[in-house]
Amino acid sequence: MKKSHQRIMAVAFIIIILIALYGILPLTLNTSTISMHDNKSYYVYGNITNVITINNRSYMRVDDYGKNIFVAYNGSVPSVGSYVLVHGKYESSIFGPTIQANSVTKWYYTF
Repeated sequence: MKKSHQRIMAVAFIIIILIALYGILPLTLNTSTISMHDNKSYYVYGNITNVITINNRSYMRVDDYGKNIFVAYNGSVPSVGSYVLVHGKYESSIFGPTIQANSVTKWYYTF
């Protein structure tokens, strides 16, 4: 009985650690737009505030903790109000900071 209790506690501890890592991951990967350079790949985490989809190409504005960044992505994206982790190349444009994304992942939980 005692060994099974220890196993349950070990599994619970591992689950708690994994949940904490999942919550911290986007914050550690997120790059400030100030430190971005053209044609380099970055991660951006934030809340989708606007989305337009035309011919399976999505254009969205992501609120990155008070700074807006525009994201272009070949594919569908989560709805407005969703938090996403975006990975792609940074480009300066007339619209402001822009990411040409190669992945947009809906993120369900963060700290």
